[in-house]
Amino acid sequence: MKQTILHIGLEKTGTTSIQFLLRENRQQLLKSSVSISKSSQSGNNFHLAIASYSKFREDGLTRQLGLTTAAKLQKFREATIRSLAEEIRTEAPERLILSSEHFQSRLLGVEDIGSLKSLLEQAGCQNFKVVVYLRDPLKIVMSHHGMAIKKGIHVTSDFYRPQHPRISHIIDHKKTLDNWAVVFGRENIYARLYPEGQRGDVLIANFLKAVEIETHQLDLSKQELRNVNLTDLALEVLNAINAKSDRVRVLAEDRWLFNRLERELPGRGLNPAAEVVELFEQHFRESHIDIARQWFDSAEPLFLDQFKPPVVHTSEERERVTLLVEKLIHRAMLRRRILGLPRKLARVLGGLARRSA
Repeated sequence: MKQTILHIGLEKTGTTSIQFLLRENRQQLLKSSVSISKSSQSGNNFHLAIASYSKFREDGLTRQLGLTTAAKLQKFREATIRSLAEEIRTEAPERLILSSEHFQSRLLGVEDIGSLKSLLEQAGCQNFKVVVYLRDPLKIVMSHHGMAIKKGIHVTSDFYRPQHPRISHIIDHKKTLDNWAVVFGRENIYARLYPEGQRGDVLIANFLKAVEIETHQLDLSKQELRNVNLTDLALEVLNAINAKSDRVRVLAEDRWLFNRLERELPGRGLNPAAEVVELFEQHFRESHIDIARQWFDSAEPLFLDQFKPPVVHTSEERERVTLLVEKLIHRAMLRRRILGLPRKLARVLGGLARRSA
């Protein structure tokens, strides 16, 4: 195999759209000897990220996969790499593309990243190229917290600190670049800027250029818009609900409420307060100057986006959105109960059958 491309994110830089396009064009790209791995979760290869934990730790993904001990993680690691190696042997591609934002967000240091490189080499990967998209940290934070609110988390003012543990490891671009360069070599890291505020096809074209895929090699009609944002007011209302109730968190397991909210209240997400903008600008100023100079050969600031001040909504607007959100949550809860009836009936019948046996 001539080359292995690792697309490592970052989170909130269009990774879902890129991964969907790659997954949908897997067979088409194989005709050009480009493999999109499906052995470690097609599209988003997050299984490889989890398999690369140098030491066992419990988090949302390990719990999701039932990896509750170091021994289970080791078995998972062996199975993941064995499956990838078999896939490479079977398809014998000239190039392999592996994509997951969790490569960056879950592999927390040089030891984890080194574990990933070692495992990939065991599977037959070589000649690495690491592609990473950088975005204004505060843009990432606002998008990240907007998604958290949609999943039922109550986001407090404390979340809007650069050091907050939910986001600090994602938005420290200097640390990310330094760590990955230590393991894979500075010359193999391809840092690119996320095309803020532009159409999705601009990002796709940028990515295809980065990984040296021509447009004729795939079907560009196979694209999907994902992770639609909500209005700032809708998110404020949801966040207030999350402070008092776990209904949104419970309903997040089923995307029905997600989809209805995105259809009824689409928007541009949260807007940061002026003091938060200043806090982030001061915190990252020096490191961003350093990144611009070292990685982009530029004396210009790394991110030039201006943030609009939060909109002050009227009480009538807030009441209207609150009523709509509460109505959708009520419908989602009713739908959840109805869909759960067959399972409850099956449990009751099963219990009666065991008692009568």
